Amino acid sequence: MSTATRHLLPPTGAPASWRGPQIDWTESCLFHLDEADIDEIGRALAALNARGGERTLPLRRQDFPLDRVARKLAAVAEQIYRGKGFAMLRGLPRTEYSADEMAQIYFGLSVHLGVPISQSHRGELLGHVLNLEGYGEVARAYQDGGHMNMHTDSCDIIGLMCLRTAKAGGASRICSALAIHDALAESRPDLLASLYGGYYFRRGDKDAQLGDGRKVSLAPVPVFDRLDGWPQRVACYFLGSYIRRAAQEGHGHLTDLDREAIATLETMAESPDFYLDMQFQDGDIQFLNNRVIVHGRTDYVDEDAIEKRRHLLRVWLSAPEWPPLAERQVMHSDEDHRLWLARRQPELEFPEAYLESLRASVA
Repeated sequence: MSTATRHLLPPTGAPASWRGPQIDWTESCLFHLDEADIDEIGRALAALNARGGERTLPLRRQDFPLDRVARKLAAVAEQIYRGKGFAMLRGLPRTEYSADEMAQIYFGLSVHLGVPISQSHRGELLGHVLNLEGYGEVARAYQDGGHMNMHTDSCDIIGLMCLRTAKAGGASRICSALAIHDALAESRPDLLASLYGGYYFRRGDKDAQLGDGRKVSLAPVPVFDRLDGWPQRVACYFLGSYIRRAAQEGHGHLTDLDREAIATLETMAESPDFYLDMQFQDGDIQFLNNRVIVHGRTDYVDEDAIEKRRHLLRVWLSAPEWPPLAERQVMHSDEDHRLWLARRQPELEFPEAYLESLRASVA
């Protein structure tokens, strides 16, 4: 590795470059909702249902007006954008709200952080992270149980609300992609250069067919890329399954160095020297800066009955005020999201209707 290349790929030294064992996330990244906050949220929920009826999601900030809680969410947004890149909201009394009301509250809080975007060819703005074994097609990893490999999603901010924890296990595992970047800059700049060079991505058939038709990225997608005006300096986009699928189908060629770089990133992200495990409580809401944090899940034991299984709600948010990613680091196009959204079934975004549809599918 030349001196010039080392100079081009220095460590970021960014606020979101942290290692799990070295931080206490509860000091700066855990935000508690107090009684006054809960009262304000309750008033916003009541007003929403008075205007639109039950099973209405607040798609805009004005649909879920907040004052006191909005100031707390502004601090959450700052921690996500300029700080460590993640935050947890805790304190929603899960037993006081139905699952559908929790979904409304979650979505109402989320629109104060960004603009919801569709997550797949199904067009959902509010998704369900739930083990579907025995209840239909398992199309994506979040619809299967057990351990989940570390990855990023295709949005600026990912949010997860815990409706129900697992019988045992199922922690949210997160890792600073920038800490991995900075470690490689010091120890293996040759691997880091490979990750900057990027690899072809091959996404799922239905996402392509029901989107803009493109299955494979037009060019290699950088795993790491410098971004002007970005307080964290570098943005990460990593989906190992997309990369391997593209290579298996002959799109591009992965050298031995490329394969080592991909495997090393995955190994480091799953190393206790780097990752942080966050245990969910019912009602918790986690927000991640998807450009700097890779996330996965630890193995877990679930219940047999679908209504008792670990169940999280998920949103993908666009943050229009953030510096836009370079086009080369975007897999799903605006056209994809527009076409997917046309297929949205809003009623199935509510947990009670969704679970009923699953039970009906096997009756």
